[in-house]
Amino acid sequence: MYLLKAYLAYGVPANSLRRLALFHKSAYNIGGQIINANTIEYSIFRFQTPRNGRWLETIISTALRKKPAEDKVSSMFSLHKPEPLVCFALCTGALSDPVLKAYTASNIKEELEASKREFLGANGIVKMQKKMLLPKIIERFTKEASLSSDDLMRWLIDNSDEKLEESIQKCVQGKPNNKKSSQVVEWLAYSSRFRYVFSKDMMEKKPWWV
Repeated sequence: MYLLKAYLAYGVPANSLRRLALFHKSAYNIGGQIINANTIEYSIFRFQTPRNGRWLETIISTALRKKPAEDKVSSMFSLHKPEPLVCFALCTGALSDPVLKAYTASNIKEELEASKREFLGANGIVKMQKKMLLPKIIERFTKEASLSSDDLMRWLIDNSDEKLEESIQKCVQGKPNNKKSSQVVEWLAYSSRFRYVFSKDMMEKKPWWV
């Protein structure tokens, strides 16, 4: 929800460059430091969501970075180590992002695990028992979690519901020596087109601001 404030203040950006700017315009007071959304990702979550034009943003961020403030926030609030499951929790208002949810500190691990399975179930597609179409966020997760090609197929099977698991099994079995994941998996392009999908729990519960 850390970018929702920027959308409300500045509107939906007309192109990718304007969307990149939102990550630097949307700022919050954390521990007495004014920190933008890009820094929240980089210094606290130790993870950066997929974005079109990342190369340009890297150059701009380096030039504008307020290192003392970011280092202070990082030392006070950052995760002790990168958590790959964050991939399935960060929602920036893009079509390819996970559903927007509220998480609790007391049950965060279980809630992230549930989000992981829900995201795979909602976005994993098996095409004609020949190809597994997966979103870029899962590709990013595999890199953050250091999953090999073989590990990826096992991870997909272990985290899929019964119907999707059966489709994946048919996709990889019955072929000479079985197919490698690189032959089975096709990564879908990341779409930054504006969309927020709120979880059912958020819609049913009393709003946090009331």
